[in-house]
Amino acid sequence: MMRHAILILFSCTATISTAQAPRPVARPAIAGIVTDPALGELSGLAPSHRARDRFWAVNDGGNAHSLILLDGRGRALHEVQVTGAENVDWEDLASFHWRDANWLLIADTGDNSGAREHVSLWLLKEPDPNGRVTHSEPAQELRLRYPDAPHDVEALTVDAVEGYAYLLTKRTVPPVLYRVPLDAAGQAGVISAQPLASLDSIPQPTEREIIRDGSLSRFRSQTTAMELDCSRLGLLVLTYDSIYRYRRQSTQQSWASVLPNQQPARSSIALLPQAEAMALDPECRNLFVGSEKAPVPLLRFRYRPLPTAAALLP
Repeated sequence: MMRHAILILFSCTATISTAQAPRPVARPAIAGIVTDPALGELSGLAPSHRARDRFWAVNDGGNAHSLILLDGRGRALHEVQVTGAENVDWEDLASFHWRDANWLLIADTGDNSGAREHVSLWLLKEPDPNGRVTHSEPAQELRLRYPDAPHDVEALTVDAVEGYAYLLTKRTVPPVLYRVPLDAAGQAGVISAQPLASLDSIPQPTEREIIRDGSLSRFRSQTTAMELDCSRLGLLVLTYDSIYRYRRQSTQQSWASVLPNQQPARSSIALLPQAEAMALDPECRNLFVGSEKAPVPLLRFRYRPLPTAAALLP
């Protein structure tokens, strides 16, 4: 079955949105097959900033509070326990350079039942991917709540220039973007996340499509990962069936001002039973998308950079 799926993949092309150009990514390729049972519930993926062709991964709730180091083909190389953290429901992972150091940020923000009084982000120095350390440096907790109600969140990204972490809700229609300051990590108390904008243009399945495609198709537009590209002009959002890209014309524009009613560019994804992890490499040349339910392909897409800010002006 896996061999048949792989053959199908090479005949697929990413769907082009006629409303926006360029589409976010080129045709997919298979970087490798994720087979390790330790990655059976892959929920977050982020590139190492200390070694080429290395990625950190996390599993969601019910698994160890560990980072798993992968190579670019999806093979598990090493496991590092995160000191001082717990895995209630880890759902995404970001890596970035901030304050003269390389960092990882883990989103312990899953909340399927909408019952968590607060959720956590875990900030830690990136472990040495070339070493054999078994435990990370102590993680700093950033505890947060949403001002309206609890939300299930599986999508996280970081703008290290601004010093903010961004979170995108999963089950609300439309999804809502929030942000929190990174320097709140390690502080006592619980902070309130700041709502910025609704992403009201991600298409939802119609009742006719649900009847045609089955009841699970009603979940295909739920957001599961998010990435800010190297230019900081493109905001990539992963759902179970697509990659969307929102854009701004300059980094001086706020996402709150440009996201409402924007029609994003779209590329479809295929052959992943539960796409929940996405990562751009540090040079933003390739976009990797992974899934739960190993063994599954690790997909690699050539990233299509946005035009310069001047070219985007009307």
